[in-house]
Amino acid sequence: MLKKIEQFIREESLIDSNDKILVAVSGGRDSIVLLLLLHRLKFYVEVAHCNYQLRAHASEEDESFVKKLCDELKIPFHVKRFQTSVSAKEEGVSIQMKARALRYSWFNELLKTNKLSKIATAHHLDDQLETILINLTRGTGLKGLRGMKVKRDNIIRPLLCVTRDEINDFIYANQIAFREDNSNASTKYLRNKIRHHVVPVLKELNPSVFHAVHNTTKRIKAIEDNWELQYAEWVKNRTFIGYEDIYPSTRSFVQQFLRSKGFTYSDIEDALSSRKKGRIFRGTDNLILVASDKGFELCSDIESDERVYFFNEELPIDLNLEVMTAPVEIESSPDKVYINADKIKGKLRVRKWKKGDWFIPFGMQGKQKLSDYFINNKFNIKQKKDAWLLCDEEKVVWIIGHRLDNRCRIESGTKNIFVLEYVHQPE
Repeated sequence: MLKKIEQFIREESLIDSNDKILVAVSGGRDSIVLLLLLHRLKFYVEVAHCNYQLRAHASEEDESFVKKLCDELKIPFHVKRFQTSVSAKEEGVSIQMKARALRYSWFNELLKTNKLSKIATAHHLDDQLETILINLTRGTGLKGLRGMKVKRDNIIRPLLCVTRDEINDFIYANQIAFREDNSNASTKYLRNKIRHHVVPVLKELNPSVFHAVHNTTKRIKAIEDNWELQYAEWVKNRTFIGYEDIYPSTRSFVQQFLRSKGFTYSDIEDALSSRKKGRIFRGTDNLILVASDKGFELCSDIESDERVYFFNEELPIDLNLEVMTAPVEIESSPDKVYINADKIKGKLRVRKWKKGDWFIPFGMQGKQKLSDYFINNKFNIKQKKDAWLLCDEEKVVWIIGHRLDNRCRIESGTKNIFVLEYVHQPE
């Protein structure tokens, strides 16, 4: 077994000659075997033992056992006690989830403070099969079928080429002492149910099931690596997903891209299937996905500013106002308008648009909802959210930077004129 692990480490490039390894050791058979194998292969190792204080005296005995072994092997020993149950209850998460977060946070602290390079965990092929089966029961994609990586970031899994039976054989052949966690026999947890009830049936159907799983995960990893290269190219600077982008070979790219932005799988499938114009899906980090005529736009879901800004206070945009008397030479543009001041009621103000707003577009007679104006002029969701209005106390006077209301146009009898110019700020 020693030669098998040594070869696996070399083939997978898990440990370099200058690496200093932090080995996660619970005291159970798997982690004890991992520690002894790395020690015999003469790698530099230190040990991290988490005392979750979940098993009364047994937790203390586990800690003492691991410390004694490290003392005998002259291996640096690190231990930390966690209030796992209390922390999990306070945060409303499972004990298993909290324990995982606690240990990896601590492990990474140890790497920094002790100048270590990698964390070694004792996951093996049985764990791999159990993980894949768990993922399948919950629904999974390519990564779930691939299971655990042999190496991920600074985490390595040198035993991911051997089975639990091989570990047991090594233990009994070498009369190695270890601590037994009685909770492993309980079928309270999903993993244990699969371990005790499902895996034995698979082994009966195919005695080489672990060899098959190992080879399958290697093939899936190769496919995944190729997929990730293509995905990285596809996703560059992408904020819009055209309907022409969504076809069988790229649908997985779209799903991964949107999942990475916090959208749920059900929302993604609903969006891709319905493509209902104007429909909005919300992800995390203030992102929304909006369906349009040609595809989906991803943009920030900035809360609408409901304030009203008068000209005697600081405005949210750079808007210059000049008061003139007729006649004037008109040089209007989308960003500069000449307004019939005689038609203005009350004070001019600036605000965001809201549902129900309407105006009469310059040059037209009938009124139009702003929402329809935006659609007709192909405003994207960001342009809609960024739109500001100039209003008086009764009406919309100007969609700033776009269109004046026809009621405020300059006429032959106009005497007083407001000239407003919108100055765009650089992005």
